Amino acid sequence: MGFVATATEIMAFLVSKGYHKETGGSHGVKMAKGGNRISIPMHKRDLKTGTANGILAQAGYTINDFMNWRRQ
Repeated sequence: MGFVATATEIMAFLVSKGYHKETGGSHGVKMAKGGNRISIPMHKRDLKTGTANGILAQAGYTINDFMNWRRQ
């Protein structure tokens, strides 16, 4: 199956790393930290592995970083 995460979980992880919600709507949210801005699609289902991995990579983190945070 692979890596499973919701958009809300990814947003919470990014907030814990210093990101803040810049703009948001029903279909997506932009998170920002300094000059780095990341778009997160808001779906009712889990994000696909590639999408979640891409969001984390844009923020400079790995799936392992996220999983370690989730276990805390």
